[in-house]
Amino acid sequence: MFLFFLENIWIWFGLAFVTGAGGYYVFLNDRKIRTLGITVGATVAVLAVGFVLYYSVDTDYKSIDRTLTGLAQAIEQDDLDGILDRYVSRSAKDTQRLARAHVGKMGIIRVTSARFRDLKVEVNHLTSPPTAQVSFTATIFWVARNLADYPTEHPTPQIVKFNVELEQGPNRSWLVTDKCKFDY
Repeated sequence: MFLFFLENIWIWFGLAFVTGAGGYYVFLNDRKIRTLGITVGATVAVLAVGFVLYYSVDTDYKSIDRTLTGLAQAIEQDDLDGILDRYVSRSAKDTQRLARAHVGKMGIIRVTSARFRDLKVEVNHLTSPPTAQVSFTATIFWVARNLADYPTEHPTPQIVKFNVELEQGPNRSWLVTDKCKFDY
């Protein structure tokens, strides 16, 4: 329950609005400037606490979101070594093979844009190392490296649904394992 307040900045705007609206209602009834000052102060305090908590506390959800964003950027930059070093577990041999087949100078496609949405995360801290079941939908724009295979120079959009298991690596980073499923 408490994580909801740490992972969603919009709840703090809602709480600040409720605080401000409640204080303004009291001000309309008593017409004291002091009440209005207290209302403004309380509203600013709620927003300040919210921003401090949201931006200073790192949760698993935010860490996984950063990992997927970094992975998408590495794919867009065609950085196969960066993908394998920073985002794929050393024990995930099948995932490494899949990355080598699709990304980098020898890959069959070049991704021009990769974005994800609908991120759902379930973390299991009882495993060693901790794991996370992650599902999301990605929109990928790609072009074939060999135009004979796919004769178009315009990026082709593809929507892919992913279910991935991540394991926690060093420095609280998350790494992709071999338990990956995707559906076109």
